[in-house]
Amino acid sequence: MITLQLSRRRFLFLTGKIILLLGLGGFFPRLAAAANFSLPIEALRQLITSDPRTSRTIMWQSKTPLEDCRLQYQADGAPSQSLPVAMESLTEDRVTNYYYTVYLQSLTPGTTYHYRIWQGNVATPWQEFITAPAEITDFSALIFCDSQCGQTYAGWGENFRTAWQRHPEAHFFTINGDIVDNGQQEWQWQNFFAAVADELPGHLFVPVMGNHECYSLIWKFCRPRRYELSYNVPANGTPELQNYYYSYDYGPVHFIVLNTQMLELQDLHPDMLEKQKTWLRQDVKDHPARWRVVLMHKDVLAYDEYQRGSRTMMSLSDVGYAFMPLFDKLNIDLVLTGHMHTYRNRGHIYQLEPADKGPVYIMSGPMGNQQYTVPADKNFDKSAIYQPTPNNYLLLTASQEKLTVTCYTIAGEHVETTEIVHT
Repeated sequence: MITLQLSRRRFLFLTGKIILLLGLGGFFPRLAAAANFSLPIEALRQLITSDPRTSRTIMWQSKTPLEDCRLQYQADGAPSQSLPVAMESLTEDRVTNYYYTVYLQSLTPGTTYHYRIWQGNVATPWQEFITAPAEITDFSALIFCDSQCGQTYAGWGENFRTAWQRHPEAHFFTINGDIVDNGQQEWQWQNFFAAVADELPGHLFVPVMGNHECYSLIWKFCRPRRYELSYNVPANGTPELQNYYYSYDYGPVHFIVLNTQMLELQDLHPDMLEKQKTWLRQDVKDHPARWRVVLMHKDVLAYDEYQRGSRTMMSLSDVGYAFMPLFDKLNIDLVLTGHMHTYRNRGHIYQLEPADKGPVYIMSGPMGNQQYTVPADKNFDKSAIYQPTPNNYLLLTASQEKLTVTCYTIAGEHVETTEIVHT
């Protein structure tokens, strides 16, 4: 829940000053007198759009329906506007949550916007976001994996804050799947969001579905309904698989977010892999870019995890066999994965073998408290972090000339830096 640490008198004074300065008294007369900041919203977040220079998705949740609430937003020095809110609900684990989405478009690139949610004479505190510049020549992003936790999400929250304090220049962050440990458990989602409640509204989020989002309360495969409702991402994937996979452009990079949960979703979507590959071919054709980067959860190697398709625990995974030949054909530059809760750099792999060309494959994580010892793959691993793996993350830096991927532990150790250049 979002609250404001201001006295009633101080709030009224500041509100009056803002209204006088911006001339908004006639726009929102009921808000001009508002003093109650008890609007019970949770998990306020901003999500990636297909073009983050001119658009942004804002989402939040509540335990009771907020009828007729609106989102108010404005650029610095510009008139305020408001938009209606789309609401959906879901009852799982004996709790009903209400999910709210507003899609902001026709925004000005490189501009700071302020926004809040209001209902009647009740409003949240102001938050802000900055649209991407019109011309993005270089940028950096934080790549997190496997934020899932047991017992407590306090460690995830501390790790999140540490990474952002170390790299405040990052434009956005991703979690490459297994955001929570169980996709239907209320405690998991509630505590994941609560651990970063103060910081999350200020950072652009790129979510990726993992296999743990597809587990029921009794640890059976299930439809990841809570994930579907929690993250309204760009609607440029396959329509009947909305929020499962998508893409977006950021500066010189075309990012492709894939779904590796073919096993978990087999009964629900038996043709998801073929639909996804058909979409991927067209998506790459439609989005020429200097660089192509894939974000996905499961890794391309098995690392002693039994693979039902190939019936092995070694070498390439079922996901690797499914996607790697297509990555070769589409000239994908970099594939970033998670799932195994460790850092491994495999360098270039081409035609399913170690090579000096083809996509570079790097796996990282975890950011939560689920830590394991992972065996080596002597054929593919170029480098690896020590075991058991400490919390770690990647800083991706992109320019026209190169991609740079640096792995850090949360403790501050520099693990490795990898550069990719076009020859």
